[in-house]
Amino acid sequence: MFAEEARGVVKIEIGERRLSLNMDSDMIYYSLGDRTYRRTRMNDFIELRYINGKRNARLLDEKEKQGIANSFYSDIELVSTEYPFLKKHRKDYEFLKKRGIGLVGIYGEKIPIVPPDRYFSLYLRISAGCPWNKCSFCNLYKDQKYSPLPFSMVREQAERLGEFYKNSIESMNGIFLGDANAVSMSSDILYNYFDYFREKFNMPFYAFSDAFTTPLRNVDFKMMREMGLKRGIYIGIESGNPDMLRILNKKMDTQMAREFIGKIQDSGINVGLIVMSGFGKDHVRDTVKFVKFIEYSKGDIIYISPIKEYNNFHEILMENGMKIRSSEFTEIRDNLKDSLDIPVVIYNVDES
Repeated sequence: MFAEEARGVVKIEIGERRLSLNMDSDMIYYSLGDRTYRRTRMNDFIELRYINGKRNARLLDEKEKQGIANSFYSDIELVSTEYPFLKKHRKDYEFLKKRGIGLVGIYGEKIPIVPPDRYFSLYLRISAGCPWNKCSFCNLYKDQKYSPLPFSMVREQAERLGEFYKNSIESMNGIFLGDANAVSMSSDILYNYFDYFREKFNMPFYAFSDAFTTPLRNVDFKMMREMGLKRGIYIGIESGNPDMLRILNKKMDTQMAREFIGKIQDSGINVGLIVMSGFGKDHVRDTVKFVKFIEYSKGDIIYISPIKEYNNFHEILMENGMKIRSSEFTEIRDNLKDSLDIPVVIYNVDES
């Protein structure tokens, strides 16, 4: 039996069971032998396990969530007899449920998505929706009109988040600026946000971008880096195949993408490239070729995101003589891992 707290996080070991929570008593991870449960900030629970060497993830239903959460806090109560500092963390599922509802109240709605290495960043919503919002495969922002949020609203959000995470803010590994493509907004507005967040939280910034709307605004990435956007910008490339980009309704070509990535890298900011899997051999060939063409540095990362069937996207693929290939992730990953010295990992948007 073991328990310790450091940098806003509590870690506990009880035999094969592993528990982690923040200093505001929010469950983070709960490992039970061959299964690990991760709680998202919106109070979804994801079960992660490996079956025959293959990663499997699923969302728990309400009854399962309640059972896992109550078992988690029962273990904390058990350990608290030997480690009295844990007594303040003896909670239950209703506590976590209220915490999730509380965050929705602060943001105004559920957080859409973040990259996996930003799961434990502080999400600050400085814009609503997506400036493009026409990709055929995505419905995350379909009902929203893109707009930067007023500074007064963002400041109130930051103040409320500071209070919400008052005991565990130091456990956050940065600030993620949401929603989609936050760096494409007016530089004057963006720099005001940077100044305020840097003074209040003193953490590095991260954000999504794309390779075709942001370049039109002549964004000064060197200035952004000086103001705290050091690592990194996550870019939805999706495919290296021209026909696939047309089907996905991404208004760019691979040359535009290369130039945009190079501009970010030249400023000293790391990149996270996001490509999709599931579209067939031409997509695999051209996407692997495109990704390998880029020169990377330490801190860059490649994400492979298996396609999800949103709305009528399946019909769009069928109209183009295609169907989703669920096994393609491994093919792309193995092709890239053999030649790249940076992480190449899965990005399931359902797990955000």
